[in-house]
Amino acid sequence: MKRFTKAFTGLMAAVMLVGGLSVANVFASVKDPNEPNDIVSKATTLKPGEIVLGEIGDYDLYKKAPASDVDWFKFSTVKGKTYRLCVTGIAGRFRAKSTKNKDQDMTTILITGYHNKKDAEDGASWRGDRIEYVMRDNKIDYFDITAKETGTYYIEICNCINDPTKTPIETTSYTISIDGMYKDVKKISDFWYEPTYYLSALGVVKGYDKGTKFKPDNDCTRAQMVTFLWRLNNSPKPKSTTTAFTDIKKSDYYYNAVLWAVEQGITTGTSKTKFGPSGVCTRAQTVTFLWRMAGKPSVGNAKNKFKDVKQGDYFYDAVIWASGKKIVAGYSDGTFKPTGKCARRQMVTFLYKYDKYINGRG
Repeated sequence: MKRFTKAFTGLMAAVMLVGGLSVANVFASVKDPNEPNDIVSKATTLKPGEIVLGEIGDYDLYKKAPASDVDWFKFSTVKGKTYRLCVTGIAGRFRAKSTKNKDQDMTTILITGYHNKKDAEDGASWRGDRIEYVMRDNKIDYFDITAKETGTYYIEICNCINDPTKTPIETTSYTISIDGMYKDVKKISDFWYEPTYYLSALGVVKGYDKGTKFKPDNDCTRAQMVTFLWRLNNSPKPKSTTTAFTDIKKSDYYYNAVLWAVEQGITTGTSKTKFGPSGVCTRAQTVTFLWRMAGKPSVGNAKNKFKDVKQGDYFYDAVIWASGKKIVAGYSDGTFKPTGKCARRQMVTFLYKYDKYINGRG
């Protein structure tokens, strides 16, 4: 029987999905709800196509005992079937700090897989599937698991820096999934790579084609935009249950998001009776919505570095604010291109930076 084998390392890992991928619903994602899931009985269930955002390497715990901070996951198996475990990194969140050796400026995790609960509880690593994964910035790897039994497969993840006093560690984040990664978001050099997986792990954005594609080049619609903003705020229930907009209905996935956005003063629609859900968001509209969501902060006498953004433009304060907060950077020719269409890759990048620089998360 095949053991827990590393198929290969590198950029192509994200695009290679196990044959016969079966995901019943659209791509789903969630932050690990069971953290600290540090014993077998607390193992977090991995569902096919779902990405879970986990954490490892709590320094305070690690100083007490190297094995004290572990994560457990589990998923259902059918004997003889092969499953693909995907592990991916988020830039800047994986690093141990070494003053002596830059090659040690990373976090390494040890992954041990067990084909049943008894072996997992006994810690019978000699009967388990054991691999090492070096958590460098944006690294993706996948590992094929062929089930020896029909039942439940358990995965233990632990940090394996040998001496935290010499190489202190930070709490590090990673994503883990079974049979689920976007096959059109695979280049770690793309500026939208990290934002896409970060926001997917938080459940803010979702994909297409049963969760196999993100479609970063697609234009971001107004419906998608307000939905992303709403989810970033934990999908609050709006106070109102009805709307004057005649072009949206209660069965629309974005219905509550629109009602909430109106209540928060983030949008007023394209008219008193139209929201325009299928309309494409411009870059000016996008930063304006973010600025309003932040409470319309004043920009004072902040310098304007964009030659196509003028005082008097409805988006002037929003763009200057977003630029000052490092949410937007503009183009090399000194323009912002406010009327340009906002692609999904740009939207997730704006949202990621908003969450990082305004919410202090990310």
